[in-house]
Amino acid sequence: MSQRQYLPFAVQISKPCHTLLPKRDIPPRSQLYSLVPYETGTIWRESLTGYINRLGWTHHVSPRAFVAELIIPHLKDHPGLPQQSAAMFGAHGAMSLNGEGLLAGAGVALLKQLTVRTDLQLLTLPWWVGDLPRRGQLRETPSWCPSCLALWRAQGQPLYQPLLWMFHLVTLCPRHRTPLVDQCPWCQKRQMILATNTTQPGECTFCGTFLGQDSRSLLGQVAHEEQMAWQAWVLSVLEELQTRCLASGPIQWEPFFRHLATYLKAHKAYSALSRVTGITRQALHRWVNIDDPYTPTLQTLLKFCYVCNITPVQVMNNHLDSLRQASAQGTAGDSPLPHRPMRRVDQERCQAVLQAVLDGREEPRGMSQIAQQLGYAERSLFYHFPQQCAEITQRAKASRKQRKEQRLTRIRDQVRQATLAVYASGSYLSQHAVSLLLSPGLMRMPVARESWRAAVQELGLKP
Repeated sequence: MSQRQYLPFAVQISKPCHTLLPKRDIPPRSQLYSLVPYETGTIWRESLTGYINRLGWTHHVSPRAFVAELIIPHLKDHPGLPQQSAAMFGAHGAMSLNGEGLLAGAGVALLKQLTVRTDLQLLTLPWWVGDLPRRGQLRETPSWCPSCLALWRAQGQPLYQPLLWMFHLVTLCPRHRTPLVDQCPWCQKRQMILATNTTQPGECTFCGTFLGQDSRSLLGQVAHEEQMAWQAWVLSVLEELQTRCLASGPIQWEPFFRHLATYLKAHKAYSALSRVTGITRQALHRWVNIDDPYTPTLQTLLKFCYVCNITPVQVMNNHLDSLRQASAQGTAGDSPLPHRPMRRVDQERCQAVLQAVLDGREEPRGMSQIAQQLGYAERSLFYHFPQQCAEITQRAKASRKQRKEQRLTRIRDQVRQATLAVYASGSYLSQHAVSLLLSPGLMRMPVARESWRAAVQELGLKP
């Protein structure tokens, strides 16, 4: 074959590559890992603060350090955001990131930019309950279901923090029907919103203990029937609100108040519904007065709807048959009772449990755990059994202190043994070399570094 036959091909390949390959849209690259939020289409959707925790852990840094280095500096330059609000991002005020307002909006916008994700707004309350006031919607500190954490770990599923657990309204786990808890069973402390570098998903942010617990050990923590009915209804309403929100965007509550106003005026039902719901006529007038800036909280609105046997979405759609029946009834309906009702304390049963703890027949526990097991308020137990409760509290503190000392002793021994092993291998005796023989992150603890220095000096070297 002659060279001339190869000429067209030779000419073709001599052209620049960009003229040979078709142009394609290259997607933007993210500065951070583009983590996929969990369960965004269900009521188990992840919370934004839980997502931030996962971002930090994925990048192998403390979530709090992650926020301090990458997020707070950007928020300080955000227009309209006060300086102190940006600082609150890394403190207890970080819970507001799951709600609404300038801080939450700025946080979502920044994380969208850093991760190139377009669904992070779904991890906040406005994309669930709409434009209601944020007061009273979120807890001050995270809560969790111990049974869910234990089940997820046993099944190899990811451990995360659902937004559902951050709702102040939600007090029971919809899967296990056991109360959500907000204190570590070992150290009795409430959890940090943004975790430290010494913890992992599902662990206490103070003592590092796993927060999960088998559901069989929680069988005694049975909720009151009325509370269970109220919680089941709340969860069904939240699911209904989420379905509407995902279908048509953030919920606007204006149709709710407009249809309610039309009904109250047309049927002159202020007094009747006031008697049924326990909400004053003056409050109902303020609800439907468009010139009044006051707006009721989500909890108040759900209490109103629960007693009237109607859902907020039904009112928004102007389906008011249940409301007519409630106003025609004209008498007080069922109370949702979202808190544990006051009832007579079974002193004999409580005395037996308290004495079993004091006699050592049961493991040392704090009074909050015992009160939860018995189903009574902690203050009620202190009122009826002041001496036993005080002694149990002191023993629980001593037990926590002892466990802490034992844990620190184990860490010191592990670091010393690792240091000696590195020295025996002839390697350079650095903290990094020692850390490779220990659990991840252990050498960040001050007690571990002190133990390393002591072991180096024991070998006659300078740290």
